[in-house]
Amino acid sequence: MAVRRFYLCCLMLGSLGSLCILFTIYWMQYWRGGFAWDSSNLQFNWHPVLMVTGMVVLYGAASLVYRLPQSWVGPKLPWKVLHAALHLMAFVLTVLGLVAVFKFHNQKHINNLYSLHSWLGITTVFLFACQWFLGFAIFLLPWAALWLRNLLKPIHVFFGAFIFSLAIASVVSGINEKLFFSLLRNQDPEKLSDIPKGTQPAVAELGFDVGSLTAEPACLTTPVLHFSEAVGATKSKKNSSKPYSSLPSEAVFANSTGMLVVAFGLLVLYILLASSWKRPEPGVLTDRQPLLRDGE
Repeated sequence: MAVRRFYLCCLMLGSLGSLCILFTIYWMQYWRGGFAWDSSNLQFNWHPVLMVTGMVVLYGAASLVYRLPQSWVGPKLPWKVLHAALHLMAFVLTVLGLVAVFKFHNQKHINNLYSLHSWLGITTVFLFACQWFLGFAIFLLPWAALWLRNLLKPIHVFFGAFIFSLAIASVVSGINEKLFFSLLRNQDPEKLSDIPKGTQPAVAELGFDVGSLTAEPACLTTPVLHFSEAVGATKSKKNSSKPYSSLPSEAVFANSTGMLVVAFGLLVLYILLASSWKRPEPGVLTDRQPLLRDGE
């Protein structure tokens, strides 16, 4: 019965994870114009897809490898390799997501790492890199003494859950930031005329013609107009010129995507924290043996 409940949770997890990825792809394809790798806004669209796939779905799946009852018996090395490989795949996708957004920002002369979302995200990626390399060196390579592994294991587990939680926070804040800026151009232009000059690059990033809102010369309007041409196809009628506060269809869909990400994250953390689904320590398998027999 316990194993059935576990696999039911895994089925729900797989469904939620797939929906998170599919919803993000559909959002970028339908409302933001699709994908490319040419430093345009279409290249930026890879960023949310790769981050949700890598830092959320694959990372969550990798974290749960040792919750599978099959991993409780027999050699542990294959499960260690699977755990490390899934995390490595997640890290590679995450790096590609960073390349997409940094390359886009640099091409359009937009500042990097100025928002809370970007601070959360880069902190998450840095901790993820440290966690992976430390885990590879201590737990996968055979040189580390048993006492050192036992000492670092609780820290490794804690930071695994902590980094995953940061990833969820980064994704949710990123969705909100993307919606705020993308739907900003649908606001009343008279209100937008008060945008501080220092934030104009961020507004320009989303295709709003800052030059039409300010008295700045062509040095500002020229790159913005060039960018506006690139996003012309995505300035669609789909939002009917409604601001974010009016909850156009894109906002409803993207908010729903964020809720799916949160639900996925909570389920992963629940499975991680459920004591009856943790891998028993050597010599403490007897009270968990019924779970293994249930799965046979």
